[in-house]
Amino acid sequence: MDNQLKRIGLLGGTFDPIHNGHLSLAEQAIQLFDLQKVLLIPVSHSPHKLTQQPTDSAHRVAMLQLALKGKTRLSIELMEIEKGGISYTIETLTQLKSLHPDWELFLILGADAFLSMDTWKNYEGIFKLCHVLVSTRPGVKLELPDKLCQTLALDKSIIEKNNSQQLIALKPVTGNSIQVFQIPPQNISSNEIRHRVQKGKEIKNLL
Repeated sequence: MDNQLKRIGLLGGTFDPIHNGHLSLAEQAIQLFDLQKVLLIPVSHSPHKLTQQPTDSAHRVAMLQLALKGKTRLSIELMEIEKGGISYTIETLTQLKSLHPDWELFLILGADAFLSMDTWKNYEGIFKLCHVLVSTRPGVKLELPDKLCQTLALDKSIIEKNNSQQLIALKPVTGNSIQVFQIPPQNISSNEIRHRVQKGKEIKNLL
């Protein structure tokens, strides 16, 4: 029997709408970290966007389904949509670990999201459940918050010294890893796409 853990990436977001930047991030993570699959997990309602009303979940899921056609290593996980309410990463990770003990989880984040993790619900527990993959743009220096470094026993001087490397592997006290990787810059955002649609501007190269 094969007891090797399956390497599964997780990419959460509102996906309002999903765009080429999301897909590129997922596909590059697969290649760089030898992931067998990346699950795209649309939130029901983000705790960081409580004043914003996202597009109805049925429409966001439909857009995801269209975007992932033919992409066999990308799939949709609907547990946050089905649960409803505010979506918390720690709860999703806990549920996935319970359902799939044979999965080794890799949470894929942009640098901005990673740098705000000390504001997330039970963020310390997240590092006990998964590895964290942080995407940055070439030449962008990753300045970690002091609170995050203290919690994870990270040495900021080592992070800064190795910041020019394509991959940075850090070992927090939890035993899982944080790895920072660089991706080509893509100036695409869901917010900008919605504004372009409202103004009747072209979006076909973004989606």
